[in-house]
Amino acid sequence: MKHIFQALTGRRIPALLALLAALGSAHAAAQDAAPLDTPAVTEAPAGAQSPVKINAGKNAGDLSYKSFFGIQSLLQSFQPPEPRVIDFTYRLSFKEPDGAANDAYNPETWGVAIVGDTFDQVVPVGRGGYFVLPYLAQAVQESATVMFNAQTKWRSLNVAFKLRLSPEQTLAYADFAKAIDEFKIVQNQVPWYRLGLREIRNASIAGLRACFRSADARIEIDGVPAATRVEGLCHVLPFDPARAATGAATIGFVGPLDNVTLDEKKG
Repeated sequence: MKHIFQALTGRRIPALLALLAALGSAHAAAQDAAPLDTPAVTEAPAGAQSPVKINAGKNAGDLSYKSFFGIQSLLQSFQPPEPRVIDFTYRLSFKEPDGAANDAYNPETWGVAIVGDTFDQVVPVGRGGYFVLPYLAQAVQESATVMFNAQTKWRSLNVAFKLRLSPEQTLAYADFAKAIDEFKIVQNQVPWYRLGLREIRNASIAGLRACFRSADARIEIDGVPAATRVEGLCHVLPFDPARAATGAATIGFVGPLDNVTLDEKKG
């Protein structure tokens, strides 16, 4: 979706990351970060050494952990209660505009790390650069930095919402409609004064985007190949309100699948 921006104050970062690669959009300024309340989440262990050493000082895209965990917590708090269809996720804000390469991004070692003065912890990253920050009290105390093993845009992150599928990789068309409604619930709660989140508040969803690992993969509706826009190994399915009104259709994702996210209307 859009970029979340933030002004990052300078800090000394321990030697530990190799910065490489090439990498997409959501806005929010440092003053837009929510107050950091301790969430009801099991704290991930801090102090375990990452499988790689961070050798460079910083990437222009490095971010404040406290600020961006606060933004994450805020947007997650806007999601409707369970059971729901969508889940918040961050995505790396890739510096290069090559969409197909960004969708295929799959770091061999690590992609995102939280780095403090006395620890570093790798964050699991899904193919395409999707991740969620864990809660780390030590990271808050040490004003830790979120670092990326790729060249990312200046102090920004993308926000996306993933759709939950059945184990058979299917989604009821009615749940497709529900996912869009759930996103509207999120954006309608973004306060007008949080200027850094205005692009999320103003976004319009056009459909869903499914990224596969095979060129012969496809999206079907009730077993029939659907008309989609193909972007590399990703297929974009426009939302059809008339079909949603019937409530009976089932969307099938045929082939090795990476993720399915809501697709924002362009322009």
